[in-house]
Amino acid sequence: MDLRKLLLVIVGSFIMGVGISITIAVNLGSDPMTLFWIGIANHLHITVGQANLLVCAVLLVIVFFMDRKQIHLGSLLNPIVIALTTDAFVNLNFEGASYLLRIILMVLGLLILAFGIAFYALADYGKGAYEALVFTLCDRFHLAVGIVRTSADIFFAILGIVLGAPAAIGTLLAIVCMGSGIQLCLN
Repeated sequence: MDLRKLLLVIVGSFIMGVGISITIAVNLGSDPMTLFWIGIANHLHITVGQANLLVCAVLLVIVFFMDRKQIHLGSLLNPIVIALTTDAFVNLNFEGASYLLRIILMVLGLLILAFGIAFYALADYGKGAYEALVFTLCDRFHLAVGIVRTSADIFFAILGIVLGAPAAIGTLLAIVCMGSGIQLCLN
């Protein structure tokens, strides 16, 4: 076991959880996968972290059967650390904050999430469940990461909205920026 890689996975996943918690707390719409977790959490009466674990388990099983080389120890640790961090920080309270401050915090939350993903990816110790699914679909269907990620974001945002999660400007911003941002970083 490589301790450096393990530390990168844990720290990157923790950073991701903090970013996710901020986007939830400002209540201006979260990234699409978090929106889906919120919808599931509301329907099953579980925490957002527990919904994350449930969804990631299903996605990792799918990826395992389609392209198991995407999965490593980091793929299992990532959702656990994110779940614990998200549940620990999800009750941040920004209700008294101005709309402008909440928008700034929402953008900051998305940037923190993106930084956490990049930090986590440095470990090269297995992809997170969502990223593993995206890369598996890219490989399987010979599509660009930006197209697959944006399509998956739209799909999970719609599922989250159908499940009653609150979509707003943050969700739209994440859909527009995450897929193209990841594609840009890969180029």
